[in-house]
Amino acid sequence: MNWEDKQTVKKGTFAEEIIDKYLISKNIIPYIPNFDGAHPFDRLCAKTDKKSIYILDIKAKASRNYYPDTGIDYKHYKEYKYLEEKYKVPIVLIFVDEYKAEIYGNILEHLTKPTIINNKNYPSIEKTINGVEIIYFPLINMKTINKLTNKQVEKLKQLSTRNFEYL
Repeated sequence: MNWEDKQTVKKGTFAEEIIDKYLISKNIIPYIPNFDGAHPFDRLCAKTDKKSIYILDIKAKASRNYYPDTGIDYKHYKEYKYLEEKYKVPIVLIFVDEYKAEIYGNILEHLTKPTIINNKNYPSIEKTINGVEIIYFPLINMKTINKLTNKQVEKLKQLSTRNFEYL
């Protein structure tokens, strides 16, 4: 199977298109990797005033059902931290969430702020049943960026590989 044919890649590409339109509407230029396949991050962004740049990674991923959080692969988190520390460029994670019909996120520094919710410490590193480590960030450390349209939500749900229902 080709990279572009994977369902998760199609969903991610659609989420990236949504974010690109939003960024451009806010006078932010998204520089897109010219590479087929996996890449270290989704966008290098610059404001049109040329006063700031940042790395943006877009996750087409809904929050969890039973916890007020969402997360990413811990391996990717460590890669982002390396980039952030080595190049002194802020890393921004953006989540396109078809369950909440929202786009939200924040810079890594704010996402990893120690937080306790219902006796659960965040950030929280947990293993999946497949042994993959996921780092979870609380939703209260996120900023709402925009709402999704009904059409966008429906398309994201059609492309979803989530094997259980949203609550």
